[in-house]
Amino acid sequence: NFRLEANSLSSAIPTQLGKLEQMTANFRLEANSLSSAIPTQLGKLEQMGSGFDLDSGSLSSTIPTQLGQIVHMRSSFDLTKNKLSSTIPTQLGQLERMSSDFRLF
Repeated sequence: NFRLEANSLSSAIPTQLGKLEQMTANFRLEANSLSSAIPTQLGKLEQMGSGFDLDSGSLSSTIPTQLGQIVHMRSSFDLTKNKLSSTIPTQLGQLERMSSDFRLF
């Protein structure tokens, strides 16, 4: 578990968090003031099965196509309440195991 939700964190999400490749659940940074783009390196969290939550922040730019590599994700993938723009990447269609709580905008 990596849980830092609701802590008034600001600035960008460190790209080094993509090195948590063995994490399987609860990557939670929601309800902070994180800004900038979602790092493409977070696509390396391929073993995540549930709880990828970056909602309720100030993240901007587009949804990285690399997030489609988190192929074990089954529930709670949440990017809502940010300032994301553009289209939904087709690569997110690779999250075929998702059964609940897939939220983007």
